Amino acid sequence: MAAALGLAGCSAGPQSNSDKNSGTVLTMSGWADDKVAAALITKFEADNPGVTIKYTGLPWPGINTQINTELVSGTASDIVVVFPGNGGPITAQTLAKGNYLADMSSSKWVSNYNDANKAVMGVDGKILMGSNAFTIIPAIYNTQALKTVGATAPSTFSEVLGLCGIAKAKGKVAYALGGVAGGNYPYLPYALAASLVYGPNPDFVAKQAAGDTSFSDSKWTTVLEKYRQMVDAGCFTADATGTSLDVAQGQVAKGDAIGMVAVSPQIKTIEGKAPQGTTFETAAFPATDNKSETILPVGLGAGYGVNAKSKNIDLAKKFVDFYLSEAGLKIALDKGSLFPSAPVEGYTPPADLAGVAEQARGEKTSSFPDQTWPNASVNQSYTDGLQSFIGGKSSAADLLKQMDDAFKG
Repeated sequence: MAAALGLAGCSAGPQSNSDKNSGTVLTMSGWADDKVAAALITKFEADNPGVTIKYTGLPWPGINTQINTELVSGTASDIVVVFPGNGGPITAQTLAKGNYLADMSSSKWVSNYNDANKAVMGVDGKILMGSNAFTIIPAIYNTQALKTVGATAPSTFSEVLGLCGIAKAKGKVAYALGGVAGGNYPYLPYALAASLVYGPNPDFVAKQAAGDTSFSDSKWTTVLEKYRQMVDAGCFTADATGTSLDVAQGQVAKGDAIGMVAVSPQIKTIEGKAPQGTTFETAAFPATDNKSETILPVGLGAGYGVNAKSKNIDLAKKFVDFYLSEAGLKIALDKGSLFPSAPVEGYTPPADLAGVAEQARGEKTSSFPDQTWPNASVNQSYTDGLQSFIGGKSSAADLLKQMDDAFKG
């Protein structure tokens, strides 16, 4: 990450072969209502006369199954959303098994990423996707709501439980929780596991693969014990398993909830729902009562890959090169991206990330667990089983056994 981003040779400026691309239509499948993608497309089309990008916006979580289905059937767009790592239907390593993505190892932007990043961007030395942003899993707090209940962002787990009691006494919810598909409910265990499992034991997944440990025989049991403590303490939205992400975000935006644990891109969505003048702050979510033990989950966010069956592979790669160029990163920041995955001259983290920005660039971080799981079934077992666990319909032991079985394949 120390190297400055120098992609002049890969920028999307006018090229001598523009005539060759005249009338070319690139197809692209991305997020619904993505302002960053819209701005990137506008600039790329302007710099590449004769090229048109036909964009299909897809909602969460349906984007996972739709892109996967289209890649498998050979009907996918030239450029598609891809997640890093493993554990999902459109993650780089899952799609690598079917050779669905083009290799971009020769792209100059690859040198801006460290070995840990590259390990989840592809497989066997191949780089199959790139992401323009790091995603952080912090606790996001409504500053005015914190002040209303006379509290500050907790830095120990005991303080977390204390905030739950204070909020409840004031008729508020401490942590908004959307427990339906696509909600934020999987992220709090990730935050706890960063400090309890993966931070202290960075080779945990390797030990799992070797059969030396398991979810059931690890501090994942403590992770779920602490989640259950929070459920029992009334920390979360009532009827969380019937609450959508949109509703949970609205609770934080209006101050009905003090905060929520979620991925950092959701901050902008929450801000958009909030009354004028509302401000937000972030903090690493603690798992113990020792502040020095708190590890922050930080991972590459979703990005783009190129369909290996595209009839316009070179041009599609050129778009991804532009997307990950300094010019492309600046466009993303201008349109709301929060934390670029590569250095950008003059970048200052937004105020609402001030509480975690320094740690996110440091050593006290851990990647997201699902980016290193060996197959998509583990994540499916986790998300489905966690809903049942939150609702009190299954135990921690049940959930972890399901995850262990899925991990073994």
